[in-house]
Amino acid sequence: MLVEDPIINAVSQSTAAIMAANQMSWHIGDVPGRLTAAGYGGGVKVFATENFAMGNMSIDEIMVVWSDASHMIPAVNPAYCNVGAGVAKSPNGMTYYVLQAAYTTNKSCGEYKSPDGNINPPGGTTGGSQIVVPVKIAAPDADGKIFHIVEAGQSFWSIAVAYKITIKDIETWNNLSKNSKLQIGQRLFIPSSNTAGYATPTPVGMVQISLPDPTGKVVHVVQPYQTLSSISQAYHTPVDQILTLNGIQLDWPLQIGQKLLIKPSQVTPSATPLPLSPAERLTPAADGKYYHEVKNGETLSAIANIYQITVNELITWNGLNGDMIRAGQKLLLQITPPPTKTATPQPPTATIRPTQTAQSSIATSTATMLIQSSSTTIPTASQPASRANLSLAPFVAIGVIGLAILAISIYFRRRSQ
Repeated sequence: MLVEDPIINAVSQSTAAIMAANQMSWHIGDVPGRLTAAGYGGGVKVFATENFAMGNMSIDEIMVVWSDASHMIPAVNPAYCNVGAGVAKSPNGMTYYVLQAAYTTNKSCGEYKSPDGNINPPGGTTGGSQIVVPVKIAAPDADGKIFHIVEAGQSFWSIAVAYKITIKDIETWNNLSKNSKLQIGQRLFIPSSNTAGYATPTPVGMVQISLPDPTGKVVHVVQPYQTLSSISQAYHTPVDQILTLNGIQLDWPLQIGQKLLIKPSQVTPSATPLPLSPAERLTPAADGKYYHEVKNGETLSAIANIYQITVNELITWNGLNGDMIRAGQKLLLQITPPPTKTATPQPPTATIRPTQTAQSSIATSTATMLIQSSSTTIPTASQPASRANLSLAPFVAIGVIGLAILAISIYFRRRSQ
């Protein structure tokens, strides 16, 4: 990953100012020498490259025209460690942009070999001047076809972005190969939705949309010059959501080839049962007791920790003399594994039944006691007397005696008369 360096920033800014003041359209030269003279590398051999552009466009548009192989060296050559940039405006109003990247013999971030097998030339200056020219959309001709005339400073990438097609489309419909070079004044056919046999490409803003996998998960692989903003727009996903899903921050630079999660899997993972404890995994032996078979390298302390018991308990349960045990030895565990949890039946709900309330009535009239000896019922063993009948018996006897006395008194009173 390229790291911004203050010395390279200063040299890049000085270069941009000199070029703008002199309205130059070529490199000053000897970028490694200027960086070395400024103190970069501490006196060791310096390797450097420089890109410059002039125009009045945005940085994003300048990055587009720097998308060819020679200008992409700072991004694709892994040897480069540091980068710097400068901007200056010329007297005629033209803005100059300068980018420099460098590394040293004792501090390269990786090894890079060119297609011909040679390492980047020592102290060489790569890249080149690039006048930034905006791409103007051509109008369809009388037949409805669109042809673009290449101007200086335009590239396959900038033309493809302007017409919202792909570089592959330009190559295919103009019989060009990947190694073809654009020429000023070259006439390019631009396919459109009205072109027979042409389908509108899926890239949106030059971002190739990734299809979801069988679980609905969408992952995007970052390509050169793609930004969080363009990726967000292509997938119709907020930037904040992309940041959250990938655990990154807004000011972190994207890396070419970096995988970004755009949409997580839509398949809900099945609930994983909680693992059983060592005690719960025990199986009783034939004698109904539980044992632990010692494994190679195990100690009494380790075994005690497994079952949450003490070493002394193990020694006592197994009659051991000290803590010496051997592999394959079975140790008695006088523990009770946790029972399997089952639903405990709840007691039946008590049903409250209404209680009949005895209602008593109080007679307001004077009760007349009728004594009928024939109606007296003597309880038998099979028919015990009720508590009510037993409680009235004394009163009946007293009443009979009183009447008898009254009758005798009346009899003797009459005789005395």
